[in-house]
Amino acid sequence: MQIIGLHKNVYKLYAWARTQECLDVYRIKYEGQVRQWDDLRTEGVSLSKCAEFVGISRATYYRHKRILKVLAQAIIPPSKAPKRCNKSQWGEAEKQLVLEARRDNETYGKEKIGAILRRDKKQTMSDSTVGRILSFLRKKGLITRSRSAPQKRKRNFSKGHAKGWKYRDYKDIVVGERVQIDHMTATKNGVTCKHFQAWERCSKHIHAQVYSNATARSAKRFLQELVEIAPYKIISIQVDGGSEFMADFETACEQMEIPLIVLPPARPKYNGGVERGNRTFREEFYACRDLIADSIGAMRFELRKAVNKYNTFRPHHALKGKTPMEYIRITQAKVV
Repeated sequence: MQIIGLHKNVYKLYAWARTQECLDVYRIKYEGQVRQWDDLRTEGVSLSKCAEFVGISRATYYRHKRILKVLAQAIIPPSKAPKRCNKSQWGEAEKQLVLEARRDNETYGKEKIGAILRRDKKQTMSDSTVGRILSFLRKKGLITRSRSAPQKRKRNFSKGHAKGWKYRDYKDIVVGERVQIDHMTATKNGVTCKHFQAWERCSKHIHAQVYSNATARSAKRFLQELVEIAPYKIISIQVDGGSEFMADFETACEQMEIPLIVLPPARPKYNGGVERGNRTFREEFYACRDLIADSIGAMRFELRKAVNKYNTFRPHHALKGKTPMEYIRITQAKVV
């Protein structure tokens, strides 16, 4: 049998090229910030301003500079991975006990299985240990997810106007971008209404309206009213995955050429501004004893006055005591 191989210099070249590739990865990671810092210092910028502009501290700058000197000598920095990792505190016997209990009771989780093992098998395993064993068994394919467990379904955004939520640095956001829209159910004086609300992040401006039902058609009417009344240009809209923000509402956004961003399931914190606005109107409007509106029409009349008070009279701590309308006027004056 003839063994065919390449010349030894080819393998040496590969080892050298692989080392250079690793070195280049580290250089790209550290070189940009160090060069930017050096350029600022050359222009006479102070150390504190350099740290603010570049985004790293002075100690980090010098640490990166030392790493680059080591890289210039073709030495790869040592790995930061721990040398010793904690070993599992369970063995084959514990794994078999958990596997038997899980196969006998397919719908049980770590708490129930842990309680059974401590009660019947006199084991001292914690629920967390049982959970780790279950995860191990699931990865090995020895157990499967219970059929009765709720299955998460991801919405397909490949078709339609709506797009999935992605992270955005809100420090660079402008007025009218990612306006949050939501609705809540409110009952007052025997009248149950669906309160739709839009909250603008920069100015804290709110527009609200009530309807008799929370359908996509009602949401579309609210959007049309918002576009007409809002004292700013709506750049994009952010909503949760409720059915009222589909169909007619999504079509209206597409016709108005307004990007529609849909939050992932069970993430109300991403719409925290409008959620807080809902609470504000629940406490300051619907809980008011002087509110005597007994119909949707009367509720709309009173709500219009409450929204006007919120935007033009109520000072906001986040705006340093200004009202939303004052903030919008100041911002628009700066742009002009």
